[in-house]
Amino acid sequence: MNPYALLNVNAGIQALVGTGSSPQQSRIYPGVADEKAALPLIEYSLTSETPFSTLSGVNDPQRQQFQFSCHAETYDGAQALADAVYAALEGNGYQQYRSDAYTKDTRTFSVFIDWSFID
Repeated sequence: MNPYALLNVNAGIQALVGTGSSPQQSRIYPGVADEKAALPLIEYSLTSETPFSTLSGVNDPQRQQFQFSCHAETYDGAQALADAVYAALEGNGYQQYRSDAYTKDTRTFSVFIDWSFID
């Protein structure tokens, strides 16, 4: 699964973080964004990869779980970005968890989405 490819072509995501062929242009970062990256932005990382097991052994399909971190200067901005991520991913797996947070040091709001894909 390539989350960047799913998010980068989505009009709702593009309207919020921009467009481009690199994370710096589109503000969709695999792993961790640079500390000075402009907001809003999305970070994502693979958190687990589990093969499906059956009575006859392990099958080729596997479940991949990613965490998407949506960061913005405002609470509403972070929520809107998370809603756009959800809309872009819907139909390609399912949401397992969603939470939000505020970081005093950076004065940013964040929404975290754990999403599972069957690959």
